[in-house]
Amino acid sequence: MLTKPSIAQPFKSFLINPSWLIASALPDELYPCATSSTGTKSPAAYKITLIVHPSAVRVSYSTVSTTVPALLSTLDPDFVLHIGMAGGRDCYSLETRAHRDNYRIKDVDDADGLTCGEQRWRRENVPDVLYVGWEEGDVLRRWEEGVNRGLAERGFLGKAEMDSTQTQNGRSPEPDARSVLGLPRTHGHGPVHLMWGTSNVPASATKADEHRRKAVVKLSADAGRFLCEYALFESLSRRWLDARGAEEDQDRSPAVAEAAMGASASASASASAIAQRGELARERLGKVAFLHVPGWTGVEDINRGVMVAEEAIRALVGSWEDGYRRNGRVEVAAKAYTKQHSEDKGKVAANWKA
Repeated sequence: MLTKPSIAQPFKSFLINPSWLIASALPDELYPCATSSTGTKSPAAYKITLIVHPSAVRVSYSTVSTTVPALLSTLDPDFVLHIGMAGGRDCYSLETRAHRDNYRIKDVDDADGLTCGEQRWRRENVPDVLYVGWEEGDVLRRWEEGVNRGLAERGFLGKAEMDSTQTQNGRSPEPDARSVLGLPRTHGHGPVHLMWGTSNVPASATKADEHRRKAVVKLSADAGRFLCEYALFESLSRRWLDARGAEEDQDRSPAVAEAAMGASASASASASAIAQRGELARERLGKVAFLHVPGWTGVEDINRGVMVAEEAIRALVGSWEDGYRRNGRVEVAAKAYTKQHSEDKGKVAANWKA
């Protein structure tokens, strides 16, 4: 899995951008957790390896258009997750679609997205809207369950809740150093974790309620037509083009197979490798996500944001591994989608309904 912050520098009126703080504090590995959606599926069934981009990505259309394809080509990630800040929202949100055109907001280079992206995507015949491939309702259910569990396990709701949850899960009620920090027990990225304080345990019920209010997770149908949505479309388009190339190879497969029958062993192996690459490209179609985080930058906010991001990753991967896919018929209630615009506080998102 590639976890890459798309908007990581100071952003508009925000001097500190929490998306990079959260992304850089993610662990190297995550393991699935059994939920009501996954039943009794063993948490040891697979391991999620995270590859986090080592530095903040410049808030530039041209930078995104060169960085994203290069990372996909070099790292060949199975799942792509972007993380960016939504200054106009007070919830965490997973974007469900991205648009090809009308990126008119200027970046740090005073450029828009026309030359770097829109014109190229049109030449490549990429559709004007691309959707994620994961099943939105199932991912949201898993994500909500994971966040509720994480709030209790990591002390955001108080020591009693933490002890009770850990006992139920067969762990010692005495938290280790990492759980008190609100961090996973798996190995992370070193000293950066220590930036986020020493405890999440709230001193009052009021504080626990605040953590609940500030850990709401939603879906989104409007990523904002700036660098966040641009980066999401860049990744979705790369996956779409790979899948289209696989279909074209499949159309030529009868001739390839016929030629392979009388060809050498090496030629036959090459044809088989092409077929395997095509199958992988089709399986990865839409295997992309974008997590928008609020603009909160306090110590507990970053701790909470790391937990929410981890649970988003578990939900996305777990749902996909269990065979759930977007079928084109969105069966999620409208209330599951945030109405808040990603850029402007108080503004309603353009297409908040599914």
